Amino acid sequence: MPRFWLRDLYYRRLRVVLTVLGVALLSMLILLLGGIMNGLRWQAQRYVRFVGADAWISKERSGGVFVGFTLLDPEDVVPLVQAFGRGVMDERVGVSPLIFAHARPVVTIGGVERQVKAVVVGYRAGKLGGPSHRDLVRGRLFVPSPEVYSPEQRVELEAVVDESLGVEIGQSIEIGGYAVTVVGIVRDMMFVFDTPLIFMDIRAAQETVLENVLYVNTFLVKAAPGHTAEELVARLNDPDRGLRSVRAVEVHTSEETIETILTNYVTEPMRGVQFLRVMLWLTAALIVGMISYVTTMEKTQELGVMKAIGADNRYVLQMVLLQVLLTSVVGVALGVALALIAAPAFPIFVLVDPLEGLTVSLLSVLMCLLGGSFAAWRATRVDPMIAFRGEL
Repeated sequence: MPRFWLRDLYYRRLRVVLTVLGVALLSMLILLLGGIMNGLRWQAQRYVRFVGADAWISKERSGGVFVGFTLLDPEDVVPLVQAFGRGVMDERVGVSPLIFAHARPVVTIGGVERQVKAVVVGYRAGKLGGPSHRDLVRGRLFVPSPEVYSPEQRVELEAVVDESLGVEIGQSIEIGGYAVTVVGIVRDMMFVFDTPLIFMDIRAAQETVLENVLYVNTFLVKAAPGHTAEELVARLNDPDRGLRSVRAVEVHTSEETIETILTNYVTEPMRGVQFLRVMLWLTAALIVGMISYVTTMEKTQELGVMKAIGADNRYVLQMVLLQVLLTSVVGVALGVALALIAAPAFPIFVLVDPLEGLTVSLLSVLMCLLGGSFAAWRATRVDPMIAFRGEL
């Protein structure tokens, strides 16, 4: 039997190749569409998890630093956070002011100036909010400004940028009309939709993005050893005895902050894509099943002849299922390989999930087997005499 079903596949090799390609392309499309969603989710969480803060403090009803843009006065808020958080916040880290602002810097790539999307992150070196020396791929950190502000102090306009921005160390980028020198490069520091992050000293960010307004739009705090993020947030959010009792602010954990980003940047904007993805799953399942069904039904006459010369139903079913299994497995494997090859070439970040790849593979093979099994079952009911006469 092995030689017979393999010879049959070789005899119908053009149809087999087309079937394999059809299964492969459908599997690839499903994996790439899922990979786009996975990439967005990864980027939405990347910066928040990298920072490692336990509490994010922002203006009340602003939606958080990643959704709205409001300003807070550090001289007003920091002493209050230190007072109300005493005992549950990590005082060695202290309160970390942060600016997170979308910008449109002008960069020069290949001798051509162009405006690109980016997010400027202003923080204090050594505090929460940005990379340290060990996170750099190459270069150095920016020159930090003194913590105590003086009108006479000179602010060094330097930045550490993600390598996806396409600039090199020593180049200048224009932010808010100011020339900012790139002094360091980091990797995989992007916000959603492949938006690269530009890290600057907080005073440099205030000068370039906020037009020298000495405010920030959020503060980061870590919980003290022995305390959880939930305890810290509950203390600061207490409307009677916490920070919220004296200032119109709201405090969220990192997990709550990530959920807000996912809701506003991924889940709601990509509902249409999610619906399309479900439709593609259903369509792919139907097409894959129909391919197997039609391919098998084309051989009904040959299967009837086989029964006439002594093959039983079990033999026929086994032969058909082996053919369907081989073509579907090869098609799915080719689809997964094509998805992995195509992912890096996509214009946006695509993250192919191994678990999703396994699920797509199993479901595709299952649908092929179901379609082939149903067709083979119908073929076994053919009267051999009718098959001999060619009346099918």
